[in-house]
Amino acid sequence: MTSIATTHRYTGLVLAFHINGRGFGWVLFESAQSPVGWALSRAGAVNDARLISRFGRVLDRYEPRVVILEAFEDGASRRSHRIQKLYRAMIAEAEKRHVAPTIFDREIVQLAFAKYGASTRPEIAAVITKYFEAFAHRLPRERKFGAGEDARQCLFDAAALAVTYFTYRGEYD
Repeated sequence: MTSIATTHRYTGLVLAFHINGRGFGWVLFESAQSPVGWALSRAGAVNDARLISRFGRVLDRYEPRVVILEAFEDGASRRSHRIQKLYRAMIAEAEKRHVAPTIFDREIVQLAFAKYGASTRPEIAAVITKYFEAFAHRLPRERKFGAGEDARQCLFDAAALAVTYFTYRGEYD
């Protein structure tokens, strides 16, 4: 398997977010090989304003140069209207701070991870834990038929967005 290695050409913080039905996960990278912060933020469906406020606080605290989000309105996306509204609010918050979000659809993420033999979200999460051991203890359990999604999956989805960003910048071998 190809290793994830970088030339450390990028300067500035890269912040990737992913929303799920219970909240969001975020990962902050200093460079392609250096995740420096991550968290899960949970709130009930009736507390969307709280999630947007938390998102704004993360932006204010870290002042990232790049914010990365998942595509949420294209035809392939199955995101609910509520999640789409949250993503639009996040874009507005980022733009208030003069950061234009970079948006990747799932196909682009899958292409970025194809060289590692990963195409599904669990396979991509496994690749992330292999190269970023700090995430290993948060790896979601295997999803059983009929079970809801593990809340920790959004952390790995956010990390996958960041890795995709660095891949397309040519910062991974």
